[in-house]
Amino acid sequence: MAPSSKADKDHKQKQRKHKEHVVKLLTRGKLSGQFSQRLFRKLPPRVCVPLKNIVSEEFLRAGHIFLGFTKCGRYVLSYTSDCGEDDDFSFYTYHLYWWEFNLHSRLKQVHHVRLFAGEEIYSDLYLTVCEWPNDRSKIVIFGFNTRCSSSVLMNLMMSDENNRDIYITIASMPPAAPCTQCSPPPACLEHGYVLNSRYQVVYPFPTFQPAFQLKKDQVILLNTSYSLVACSVSLCPDQQQSSQILYSRGAAPAESASSRDSSSPPSPGRAPPSPGRPPSSPGRAQAALRVREFAADLFRRSQGGGREEGGEKEAPLSLALCVSPGYVDDKVQLPFSVTDLKGRNLQPVTGEHSGQVHTVCVEQLTLDFEYLINEAIRSDAAWAPLFCSFSDYDVVILEVCPDTNTVMINIGLLLLAFASSEEEHCRPNTYHSNLQVSWDLNTGLCCTVGVGNLTEVKGQTSGSVWSSYRKSCVNTVMKWLVPESSSRYINRMTNEALHKGSSLQVLADSDRCTWIVL
Repeated sequence: MAPSSKADKDHKQKQRKHKEHVVKLLTRGKLSGQFSQRLFRKLPPRVCVPLKNIVSEEFLRAGHIFLGFTKCGRYVLSYTSDCGEDDDFSFYTYHLYWWEFNLHSRLKQVHHVRLFAGEEIYSDLYLTVCEWPNDRSKIVIFGFNTRCSSSVLMNLMMSDENNRDIYITIASMPPAAPCTQCSPPPACLEHGYVLNSRYQVVYPFPTFQPAFQLKKDQVILLNTSYSLVACSVSLCPDQQQSSQILYSRGAAPAESASSRDSSSPPSPGRAPPSPGRPPSSPGRAQAALRVREFAADLFRRSQGGGREEGGEKEAPLSLALCVSPGYVDDKVQLPFSVTDLKGRNLQPVTGEHSGQVHTVCVEQLTLDFEYLINEAIRSDAAWAPLFCSFSDYDVVILEVCPDTNTVMINIGLLLLAFASSEEEHCRPNTYHSNLQVSWDLNTGLCCTVGVGNLTEVKGQTSGSVWSSYRKSCVNTVMKWLVPESSSRYINRMTNEALHKGSSLQVLADSDRCTWIVL
């Protein structure tokens, strides 16, 4: 028997080293909870499906942009954006599509919704589509513009580039199994409701943090530049009495939901801060009472919507409701419009409602930043006697604990303060500092965790200050980071590649080792 050639020996040695390398990477990933993307750059051809083989050419010509797989692996999502025939004087309309995926057949379109309905969108949006860790009943779509466009319409309408529009759609998912109430269409409320909202943020624009903002199933944390809004969306089939905002499909002509559920959002530009605690008033006492009633039920229902592994519901939380909530501003809430799949407004329901039909429940708890900053400085900052006023701030979420419903935030501050309380007739200097605050979503109460020292700002622009501040926040987050279990990740799909003038190479379903090659 002839001895093996040197080439054969080298090939076998390379194979053995590759196997050892793969085992090491798998072991490392098991320990850290994260796998290197290099490990799965190449997959066998039998699990790689070319997109052109499973979708008709007409849909590609119609401008469908494919985003990726849903968390369950059953659907592939795409969207279209249409700005009409005249790009300069037409508004954009967006639609999101669900395609049922089967490895051995063509994609089948099973569901679609119009995104951001009712809004006049004058530029192409950056889109991010997200799913909660365990809530498979609905999906969240964030859209925002950067106000950098050559559109004549946009330039005519917008003169202030310090504002950025944020658009939100929360849409129910199609049924996982055949639903008798959805056949024939229109779909039942459980699988056929859409929530839309819009607000503006100002410079320094809040960072988008889906890993934290959607960490609690069924709850969205929204940073509006002026406040942090915890918004809970759930389906309520049971009869109950509460102060929640409820929507139901009824026979009577529907009223616009946003005209009933909240007041208008704050006007662009931050108002000068008003130091000190506002005087007590009957309106504020009633607001606190509503918050107490609201907090008792806010996350009770959201506990029942998401399921942990094994299918068991999370246990309901017990609340400390005898304490009056602090740092809660009932006046600043986001207006939501709630519709069915055909865009018809659902009817707002107040007070007690019938348990015979499903209702969509939208609840909000709001943390007012400027009031919180003043109170935290007055009560907890050692340099409070030197403090004059703050000129700007930037809020970053550091952590969210879904089990205790606690949110940890870091507030970066640009402020004016005196160098020393002993000097007379001196002018205040500009300083940078930060406040670390925990917010209890069960009660609405805040607690100051830490107060930074005053660091004088010399020759720095606000942009460089906020850039350094956000880098420090990233470092803090990375120190605290604990990898989630494989089932509790937040699925995230974006059209970022499109805005960079390129395209995704593949749509990957890593859980089931399936790729769609674009």
